[in-house]
Amino acid sequence: MKKILYIVSLFALVFASCDPMEDIYKDVDALSNDNNIHSLEYTLTADDYSNIGGDPAKYESFSSSAPATDFLPDFLDGKYPTLDVTSSIKVTYDFYRGGLSYLYDYNDYLEELAAMDAYTLSDTDYDALGYGKYDNFDYNVKIPTVLADFLLNKYPDAVSGKELVVSYNYYNSGVTSVITQFWAFDGSVWAESDKVAPEVPGDVTVYELEDEDYDLMGAPGKYGNFSSSDAPENYLSTFFGVKFPYAAEGDKFLVLYKYYAGGGVTETRAKEYTLTDGVWGEYQSTIAKTDQYLKTANGWLFDPTILYTMVADDYLLLVNYVKSDIGAGYLDSYGTAESYYGANSYYVEFNIKEGNYDASFATWQDAVKAGVKAFLPLKFPNAVAQVDGVDVNYVISFGGYESSMVYYTITFKCSKSGPGSEFEFVEGPTVK
Repeated sequence: MKKILYIVSLFALVFASCDPMEDIYKDVDALSNDNNIHSLEYTLTADDYSNIGGDPAKYESFSSSAPATDFLPDFLDGKYPTLDVTSSIKVTYDFYRGGLSYLYDYNDYLEELAAMDAYTLSDTDYDALGYGKYDNFDYNVKIPTVLADFLLNKYPDAVSGKELVVSYNYYNSGVTSVITQFWAFDGSVWAESDKVAPEVPGDVTVYELEDEDYDLMGAPGKYGNFSSSDAPENYLSTFFGVKFPYAAEGDKFLVLYKYYAGGGVTETRAKEYTLTDGVWGEYQSTIAKTDQYLKTANGWLFDPTILYTMVADDYLLLVNYVKSDIGAGYLDSYGTAESYYGANSYYVEFNIKEGNYDASFATWQDAVKAGVKAFLPLKFPNAVAQVDGVDVNYVISFGGYESSMVYYTITFKCSKSGPGSEFEFVEGPTVK
């Protein structure tokens, strides 16, 4: 009888309480959530742009007027509906950054030059003018007066409004260069025109290909120009690598070259090339960009955080910094480790055992924090403080050795964009 009462009481308890499986369901959901936290990479396809709609569908790219951050959160929500909070996706997409306005101006200028009559003074001209000894002018010559008289005699039938591109040799400080100017006739006198070449950005070097450059490139040397069968993009990247082997990362050149357009017409054109990661590349108006998005309780959010793990060369970068900026006395006999911050490139670590970092630091955490802060501008000199209005954090992973190797992360925020980037400590070190 007691057993029957016990069973009845148990059933009464079950029906009087909440669903007894509820806690189990929660546990299952929690496990399911853990299994749906992922770090993925994805590249948008033509179909993706089509599904996104608007300008991205029209142009198969994003732009400053149609930023990825306005479209990708909804796209990711639809594509990955089951991913859970803290999941992240690195999305690669095409971004239209626009053309270089100065390059358009320069090509228009070259087109204008090509449409005008041009004259280059010859050796005979210098002889006739009394400068035949060196076939050039120098700073002692009143060039405007000399050329005005020369052109008046050279073009006796010129009509008012005629324009001319005049080139001549000019000697100064041991260097002879070719000067090209616009000249105009007002019906009675020739005078230098107020037309000038478009302004080139200060970080860009202008270089005009010479006959020997075309020869160096092989096939283009046959006629001293490029053409549809010998396209400039097939040669210029390699040419710059050979011509300027000691160029620095980020160097930019505006290259002027001859191009046979057909019908007996050879044009002068311009392109900009930049040295990036050791390769000379032509400026592209549409580039591939990769952004990181993080799944939060409020949906997918753009996250420009940089995740970086230090490698042997990074520790060596810090070792060399200590040698040059703090003191060579902190280096070991091999030059692969230093005892100021504790960086060691041979073992790929910070040695965080007491005595392996400077006594001015109260703890190894302080030493590493200072070391990483010194390292970041060296590694990321052109870091940006914000992307699309969002602060950029750098989460740096490193090895710390005391009695055994432990891996940590430390976070800094870029507080000033490069060149000459600066970083501000956020948090860490934290065990990974």
